[in-house]
Amino acid sequence: RLTRATPKVGAYPFTTLEPVLGTLHAGDRQLVVADIPGLIEGASAGAGLGHEFLAHVERTRLLVHVLELAPLDGSDPVDNHATVERELALHDSRLAELPRILALSKGDLITSEEGEAAVAAWSGRVGGRVLLVSSASGQGLSDLERQLLRQVPLVSVREEAGEAGGESGVAEYRVFRPAARRTFDVTRIGKGEWRVSGEGVDRLIARYDLEHEDALALVEARLRSMGVISALEAEGFQSGDDVEIGGIVFELDPGAPI
Repeated sequence: RLTRATPKVGAYPFTTLEPVLGTLHAGDRQLVVADIPGLIEGASAGAGLGHEFLAHVERTRLLVHVLELAPLDGSDPVDNHATVERELALHDSRLAELPRILALSKGDLITSEEGEAAVAAWSGRVGGRVLLVSSASGQGLSDLERQLLRQVPLVSVREEAGEAGGESGVAEYRVFRPAARRTFDVTRIGKGEWRVSGEGVDRLIARYDLEHEDALALVEARLRSMGVISALEAEGFQSGDDVEIGGIVFELDPGAPI
C-alpha cells in the first residue's frame, strides 16, 4: 500500500519468494522500501533462507518491524518480536542500533480500545515509535509514511555510493541488491540422478505442502531464484533427470518458465 509494489504472496506463511523493493514518493523525495520476508529463529545462521533475507537489510537506515498481534499459528507476539530482534543483532550488531518503528499489524481486526491498549503496552515495552496499522483498510499508513520521511535522513546518491563530490550535474539513480551467498551443494548420485543439499533448501521444501500446485510452483520459482537450476545446469543436469531435495524428488525442466 505504501509503494504499490506487488509481491507474490499466498494464503499461508512464508510465501514471499524474495525481498521486494518499492519506492515511496512524497513530493520531490523518494525512499526505497524493502519488504523482507519473515525471519525465523536461527536466521542469522542461515536457517529459513535467513542469510539471503538479512543481506537486504544491511544497507538500511531505518527498520520497520511489522508485528502481528494475533498470529494465525497461535504463537506469542512477544516471543516473535524478541526472535526477530535477536536474529538482526546476531547477523550484524549495527542493525541493533538502527532507529526503528514498530508497526502492529491487522489493526482493523481489533476494537479501538484494544488498539490503544496494545500501542500503550508495546510503547512501554520497546520504546520508540509504535503504530497500529492495517494494509487491508489503510489504517495508520499515512502516519507510517510521515514517520518514514521524518526519520530517514536525506542522503545524496554520491554519498550513498561512497563517491567524492564532483561537478554538479544529474546524479545516477542506483538500487543496490546485495548478492546472496550460495548455501547449497549439488551432487550427482547416479546416471540422471542428482541431489541438492543444504539447510536452506531443505527448510524450503519442508515449509510447504507440495500436494498443492500453487505451493509447488512457489517452491520451483524459489529454487530458480536461489540459483539451484543454474547450478544443476553447470554440473550437466539434463531435462528429465531426477533431482532430490529434502527427500522429495522433483522433475525440473531448466528451459521451462515458471
